[in-house]
Amino acid sequence: MSEPAPHHPLDVTFLLHAAELLDGDPQVDDLGPLFAATARVNARSMERDIYSSVHFKAAALLQTLTKLPCLEHSNDAFAWHSTEAYLALSGRRLDYPPKAAVALVRDIAAGALGVPRIARQLRDWTLG
Repeated sequence: MSEPAPHHPLDVTFLLHAAELLDGDPQVDDLGPLFAATARVNARSMERDIYSSVHFKAAALLQTLTKLPCLEHSNDAFAWHSTEAYLALSGRRLDYPPKAAVALVRDIAAGALGVPRIARQLRDWTLG
């Protein structure tokens, strides 16, 4: 069964604001990955969301931002914190060991995890 869509679709402005909140306020070197990430998360086909749950959408966001760096520095932190903020906007808070989150992002960067496994991990860390 799929979850209801988040109240607010993801947009580039949300991601730009997330980048501004990082230590050192890194400059965006490439806007393309931000547009790619929002397009992927919001993608629909035949009147259905491509990613059927908020956790799958968050996993697609995390994978895209991890694999397509767009900032002058702190890309992994940006990918993680953008995903965490997107889930919070969707009414889901995470509780996770920080070292496990770092390992998750590293595994994604290495290409070891696909969207279903990333989504499962995010769901496991979701409170309530």
